[in-house]
Amino acid sequence: MTRPTGDSARKLLEAGRALALARGFGGVTVREVCRRAKVNLGLFHYHFKTREAFVSRLLDEGYGDFFARLSGSAEGGGSPPERLRRALASIARFTRENRRLCIGMLRDGMNGERRVAAFAAKAFPHHMPLVLAIYEEGVRRGDFRRLPVPLFLSVCMGAMNGPNIMLTLLEDHGARRPFGRALGGVAQDLLSDAALEERVDMILAALARPRRKE
Repeated sequence: MTRPTGDSARKLLEAGRALALARGFGGVTVREVCRRAKVNLGLFHYHFKTREAFVSRLLDEGYGDFFARLSGSAEGGGSPPERLRRALASIARFTRENRRLCIGMLRDGMNGERRVAAFAAKAFPHHMPLVLAIYEEGVRRGDFRRLPVPLFLSVCMGAMNGPNIMLTLLEDHGARRPFGRALGGVAQDLLSDAALEERVDMILAALARPRRKE
């Protein structure tokens, strides 16, 4: 068998990521990955053995990037509201940049893609404690109101990810003037840096402990 070139594995991973971004992990096939990467099938099996191992590698690399960003934003100095702001903004930016991949993972998990579902079950308990620790500290200090954890997470993740889902659905269904505006204008309203910061502001306002009336 021909010995692998130094960058053949990276070419395959880049092709696989592009496919996953467009179709979700359920749409990643070995032959299509090889065709896009211009790498022969034998080299794919040399590097990754199976499709399942390849998908796991894609998931692990993507999550590693996300977790490094989130950790850096959550572990810096500042008050709990300041740190929660940074953490939520980090999540929002990552999911905005990878919105089709994230939505594809959600679809794949619901459709029984076992590798994706197993990865989600392993990854979510890994990074959610970072966000929860900041929130719990803020509750103890009196910065945030006390909410049940599922409610807190649904409020945060809904505001961070809901606009990504909305825009992607509008694009995929061929909407031309949703809400009476051009689709590009709606994308700006939902996913611009300013819109991202506004969403974080709304979450922090919703979490803020109500002030006692004098």
